[in-house]
Amino acid sequence: MRARISLAVLLMLAPATLRAEDWLLAAERAARSAAIPGENPPEKTPKARQVFQPSSRFFIADLPAEGWRPVEQEDSLGSVVRVFGPEDPTGLLRATLSIRLMDRDSPSFLPIKKAVDALRAGDASSDRSSTPVRPLRVPAGLARLFEIVETRRLPVDAGPSAPLEIHHYVAVLPQGGESYFIIRLLSSRANYLDFRNDFVEFLKSFRPLGAAGR
Repeated sequence: MRARISLAVLLMLAPATLRAEDWLLAAERAARSAAIPGENPPEKTPKARQVFQPSSRFFIADLPAEGWRPVEQEDSLGSVVRVFGPEDPTGLLRATLSIRLMDRDSPSFLPIKKAVDALRAGDASSDRSSTPVRPLRVPAGLARLFEIVETRRLPVDAGPSAPLEIHHYVAVLPQGGESYFIIRLLSSRANYLDFRNDFVEFLKSFRPLGAAGR
């Protein structure tokens, strides 16, 4: 009702010489900005997505169609797929989605409960904290979800650095026996909500293909 009243007032006050396309545009803007208590905002148009499968072929999932670049790497913890996304406005950090399969053969392997506890552990030096763990049923199984916030000084390699608040979306997804996936989306805290839907859509589309190709 408030939106209709706002539109009526807008049309009554509009000059007679106003062109039709001008008042239509103004009416559309007024309707979009009208705040109606209890009414949900209109949903954003879904982003186009692309099917991605790493060369190791241990999972398949959907990624945003633009602005994300997947790379398979080896680090001190074993094999990991990292998908590099948009750069933070500060230029200090790039949003990164990482997917890691952990099992008995993985370096620094921990049973799943201990792994979740270690990921969520606080750290006073970086103001690191975690939300409680909550379950989420996805096609690939029952994931353990939580979020982490911490402050780091970036860049870490050389030269002057600046503190930046970092946000992690984390999902730990059991895969039978002692194996599990750790799926994490890292971004700056300032714009982490921009990536929430990307993280959820990735989890919903995630399909393990077995550890044989790892």
